[in-house]
Amino acid sequence: MKNVCILNLGYSNIKSVMGAFEEIDIETTVIEKIDSVEINAPLVLPGVGAFGGAMERLTSGDTGYYLNEAYKKGHPILGICLGMQVMFEGSEEDLKIDGLGFLPGHVRNLNKNIEEFSPPSNIGYSYLYASRTQDLGQYAKFNGKNFYFMHSFGLVDDNLSTDQKLYINFNNQEVLAMFHYQNLVGIQFHPERSGEPGLELLSSIVKKFKL
Repeated sequence: MKNVCILNLGYSNIKSVMGAFEEIDIETTVIEKIDSVEINAPLVLPGVGAFGGAMERLTSGDTGYYLNEAYKKGHPILGICLGMQVMFEGSEEDLKIDGLGFLPGHVRNLNKNIEEFSPPSNIGYSYLYASRTQDLGQYAKFNGKNFYFMHSFGLVDDNLSTDQKLYINFNNQEVLAMFHYQNLVGIQFHPERSGEPGLELLSSIVKKFKL
């Protein structure tokens, strides 16, 4: 059976992520650290929690070094929610610690500088959309689909040089919902909590990773 490695960031959604992969016949192995450049399966960075805490865990020991080496060597990496956010340079959630820096951009507080009353965070289902005419490739079928979000921070005004990205509108801001860039896939929402569309998306990503 095909397999993915889930890197434990110390937060609570690992079991639901494992369950989602098992639903599409993908075995999962949970690892606590990376101590070698030899990783035999795509990596999944899950996460429900704080940016700073996740980065402290990622930068302890040699995990950060080997994760960066895996990225540079083209190893497939999927980041879910917080796991997507740590791929960027940093976050307003914790300005004292840097992100992994795989991609340019800083994660923003989605409620900052908004005078009108707004929810403290985006919790619930939102529809994905493409911001312009673009080649979404295999992800075109998810344009207009509804997925489950739970976050207060996100990427606004991203500069990713890929057409394979989808957005949501939250507090009148265009927020990056997902992207595929080279060997990285980032998902701000929770496919494991999004029912059949979430499983279909994970299957599509697995296919792209050529497992």
